Amino acid sequence: MRELADKYGAHLLPADSMFTELAATTEPEHWAADGVHPTPAGHAALAAAWLRLVA
Repeated sequence: MRELADKYGAHLLPADSMFTELAATTEPEHWAADGVHPTPAGHAALAAAWLRLVA
């Protein structure tokens, strides 16, 4: 995905690395209770990151 975003000049939100960084600050379950699907806090973090990316 990163290569394609670079190739086509598309916005890319690297959520995998974002969640890795967030999980280092608190328990990972705070961001994704089952390790895949974001919790409300995870959704809020994604939304904030997306807004920073496209603003």
